Amino acid sequence: MLAIYLAALDSADNAEAFEAVYERYKRLVYHVACQIVHDPHLAEDVAQEVFLYIAKNFARLHRQDPHKFAAYLVSCTRSRAFLLLAQRQDAPGEEEPDLDRNADPAPVPEDAVIDEQQAQHLMQAVQQLAPIYRDPLRLLAQGYTYREIAAALALRESTVRQRIARGRKLLWKELHDER
Repeated sequence: MLAIYLAALDSADNAEAFEAVYERYKRLVYHVACQIVHDPHLAEDVAQEVFLYIAKNFARLHRQDPHKFAAYLVSCTRSRAFLLLAQRQDAPGEEEPDLDRNADPAPVPEDAVIDEQQAQHLMQAVQQLAPIYRDPLRLLAQGYTYREIAAALALRESTVRQRIARGRKLLWKELHDER
């Protein structure tokens, strides 16, 4: 596969630098894709798309700070993975990856403001939200900006802001109506 990427490069110097980048970041890109698509084969497809894009634009991209470049790769991978999932959901007759929705939620830190029961209730409330509200809220909770969320979900930034606001309102209503 590396040969295909190298063919997209324009010089031998870039080929050596790209090989180093590929070896350094291939596991990171695959891991991020696998976390999103939950299918090793689809994760490989996403990784291939990302590295092909990087190879085509390598002369412009490889001069970045290594930390910024790694962050860019993660952002690019997430965007392509979410786009792939959206395309698969829109395509009739294709199975979507087996997402384990009943997996145990992350443990609550001991110094959390809410107790474990409230955290479990919050996690259940988030899981019950429609995906159009749940996905942007989860990405926001992971530290992504509205612009990055919009790019990852192939939406306008204003749409992302509106869905997050509506999702928060639904969560607030769910959590305060039961008390």
